[in-house]
Amino acid sequence: MKKFVYVSLSILSAFTLAACSGHKEEAKVSEAKVEQTQAKFDEKLFKEAGLLPFKNEKQLELGELDSKNRATGAHIQLKDSDEPTEKRASKLTYDPVGWHNYKFFYGDGREEAWLMSRGHLISYQFSGLNDEKRNLVPMTNWLNAGTYYGTDDTNQESMLYYENRLDSWLANHPNYYLDYKVTPIYQKDELIPRQIELQYVGIDENGKLLEIKLGSSKEKVDKYFVTHVILDNASANAEINYLDGTAKNTVENEEEKSKKEAEEKAKKEAEEKAKKEAEEKAEAEKKAKEEEEKARQAEQEKEESQESNTPAANSGGYFRDSRGRWHRPNGKFASKKEIIAAGLQW
Repeated sequence: MKKFVYVSLSILSAFTLAACSGHKEEAKVSEAKVEQTQAKFDEKLFKEAGLLPFKNEKQLELGELDSKNRATGAHIQLKDSDEPTEKRASKLTYDPVGWHNYKFFYGDGREEAWLMSRGHLISYQFSGLNDEKRNLVPMTNWLNAGTYYGTDDTNQESMLYYENRLDSWLANHPNYYLDYKVTPIYQKDELIPRQIELQYVGIDENGKLLEIKLGSSKEKVDKYFVTHVILDNASANAEINYLDGTAKNTVENEEEKSKKEAEEKAKKEAEEKAKKEAEEKAEAEKKAKEEEEKARQAEQEKEESQESNTPAANSGGYFRDSRGRWHRPNGKFASKKEIIAAGLQW
C-alpha cells in the first residue's frame, strides 16, 4: 500500500513539476512579447517628430493662453473608441480674444452670413471639449466650415475637410491611434491667427508611425511620415484687421450694388453726352470760323482785284495794288513825289 502511495506521489510530483515548468515557459514568452512591443516604440523618434509619447491610451494636451490671452495649441492622441459619445452643446459662452460678430454679404450680394466662428483647434468629435478657452480661436466660417453659410467638407481650405476624413480613418482602423496636433500661427501682437497648422500621423498597436494622406493638394509629409497642412484664416468677402479682429465687408448687397451701378451708368452716359455735345460745338465753331475766314479772304481778294483793275476816282489814273503800292496809269510804280503832287495820300 505504502509502495502504491509512494508511486502515486512520485507521479503526481512529476506531473506538477511538468505543469509548473510549462507555465513558466509560457510566462517567459509573454514577457518577451511585451518587451518586444515596448522596444518598437521609439521615444526619441516621437519627440523629434513633435508627437505625444505612445502610451496606448487617449491623451490630450492643451497649451496655456499666452500674455495676450490667445490660445497657443492643442494636441491629442486617440483611437476610434475614445471619441466622445455625448452630443455637443449648441451654444458657446466663451469669446476668444479678438472675436467679433459680423454678418457680411457674400457671393453676388444677395445673401449674408456670419463672418467669424469661435473655432475649436481640436474639434469636439475628437476632444469632447466645447467651451474650453484654451481650445478656441477666432476663425472665419470659410476656414472652419468650408463655406460662408452652412458646411462643406469637400473644401480643402477648411478644417472640416481634414477633421471628417481623419474621423473616417479612425473608424476604418479601430485598433490604431491618431496623433493630431493643431497650432494657430500669429504675427507679432495680432489677436487673430493668420493661419492654422494641422499635423497628423497614424500609430499602430506597436507604436509604429503610419503615414496618413487625405487627398488634399495642401498636404506635405515630412521625414517622420507626419503630414502637415497649413490653412489660411481668411474669407473672400472680407478685409480682416488681424491686429484687433475688426473687419470690413468687401461685397455689396445686390440692391446697393444695382443702385450704384445705375448711378454710375447714368453718370457715364451724362459725361459721354456732354463730351459729345462739347465736341460737336467745338466742331461747329471751328467750321463757322473757317467759313468766316474763307469769306473774309474772298472779300479781301475781291477788293484787291477791284483795286488793281479799277483806277481810283480823281486819282489821275494812279492806283494802288493789293500791297498798297501806287502805280502810274501805265502800271509802273509811282514815286512818293508824284503821288503827293497828284494830291493823293501816300
